[in-house]
Amino acid sequence: MRLIRLLQYLSSINHMMKFIFLFSILLFSFTSFSQQPVYKEFEVDSAAMPRGGVEYVARFLAANLRKPIQAASEGLGGRVLVQGVVEPDGRITDVTLLRSLRPDLDREVLRVFRLFNGWKPAKKDGLAVRQVVMYPVMFTRNAPFPYVAGKQITYYNADQKLTLDSTTAKYRQLMPVDSAGIPNGDMVIHERGRKGWQEMTRIPLVRRKVPEHGSVSRFTTWVGYKNTDSLWFDHVYGFNNNGILISKTAYSNGIPTGTPTYYHDNGVLMETDYVADGRTFFSSWYPTGQIRQVRFQEENISGKGHTEQLISYWEPNGKQSIVDGNGKIVFTDIDRSRIDSTRQVRYTEQGEYINGKKQGLWTGQYDDNSYTYEEIYDKGVLQSGKSQRDGKASVTYTEREQQPEFQGGRQGLGQFLANNLRYPSDAQKKGQQGRVFVSFIVCTDGTLCDYEVLKGVSPSVDREALRVVKAMSGKWTPGVQRGERVRVKYNLPINFTLE
Repeated sequence: MRLIRLLQYLSSINHMMKFIFLFSILLFSFTSFSQQPVYKEFEVDSAAMPRGGVEYVARFLAANLRKPIQAASEGLGGRVLVQGVVEPDGRITDVTLLRSLRPDLDREVLRVFRLFNGWKPAKKDGLAVRQVVMYPVMFTRNAPFPYVAGKQITYYNADQKLTLDSTTAKYRQLMPVDSAGIPNGDMVIHERGRKGWQEMTRIPLVRRKVPEHGSVSRFTTWVGYKNTDSLWFDHVYGFNNNGILISKTAYSNGIPTGTPTYYHDNGVLMETDYVADGRTFFSSWYPTGQIRQVRFQEENISGKGHTEQLISYWEPNGKQSIVDGNGKIVFTDIDRSRIDSTRQVRYTEQGEYINGKKQGLWTGQYDDNSYTYEEIYDKGVLQSGKSQRDGKASVTYTEREQQPEFQGGRQGLGQFLANNLRYPSDAQKKGQQGRVFVSFIVCTDGTLCDYEVLKGVSPSVDREALRVVKAMSGKWTPGVQRGERVRVKYNLPINFTLE
């Protein structure tokens, strides 16, 4: 019995020693970088460099910097000099200031520089080593604006148009914001009267949690303002579970305007754009901050639609596979599984670009084997395609996407509205007119569902618009994606005009 206990004891000691040994290895792997010497640029054989090139570090910093509201209100600009250590795995650590500007601007520089972890490490004697790097970060000057006691102040004249003259302004808007300029309290609008500024209306700040599709633990919190019709206006900000900004969208009467800005979950900007030589260029980034691709859009000569070309593409390891619009590419992204739409899976697409446009055979594969496709392109134009969902029979197609359409096209839709729309008598008597925006889903059989009035005119006018839209159900040709019918959300404006 004693012998058995002794053997059990020795066995437990053996397991414990294995655990301690394994823990020691892990601890060493986490601390080994910090134990290595830190070299300067002139002490290594090849210096640490940002993957993609120095040009894109400057663009990354400029795109991700958010000037603190106090400094922005004063119109400040200037340079901050920052340094950090590029580790053998390409991360940046030990980020500190070499030249300060002022505390709030300094903190923002430290935040953004720590986000860039797309470095090619330095090499010495054939091995990746730690190296210190220094970088200047610029804040450009801007026009100052009123900001007092945590509130951004905007003035309007009697016609409710923006004015910079506070002495003649008729209205004053006070919007509480945090240090990054994001609203954090109720908006208050004052009107100037005989006794000075008097509160006219107060607009509560709205925080709305929206679960992510297919997840019970992840959600996005929308923060912004809604008007008296419960429609979003100004800007709406989205935050993830960790309180990190992941989106910013401009709204007007509940309708998004312009292109939304999206960020990765760690706060890195996904894509930015700029205009040069009549073209709109887009630069997109990996979560590490490394440049991913550069493409451009330009309007067609006909004025209908636009042409898009890919100029450059970098793989996650920094290798540039598309140069001046030419090369072969393999990239991955996330989409909903075609087996279970509540799950997201990775898919891989690959093919060749010639002069910025897709050429020849392109293939796509979902990791869970729920969906595959093959497509043939000629100078960016799809010639033929074949897709297969979850082992079912393949589907052929010649158009990648087709939007849903009312029977008879736009002319048929206009005729249907003209024949069926009835102007409510009470709205006519009150002189109520305007445009109603109705949102709905065009289902795969051409029926409609999930109706919603995004922007209304009056209760009776809104009801009439909704009644006519519901009468359209079954009269639509559904949307198609890669040869398969799909559900598509559609927004329809309906005009009510008194003659």
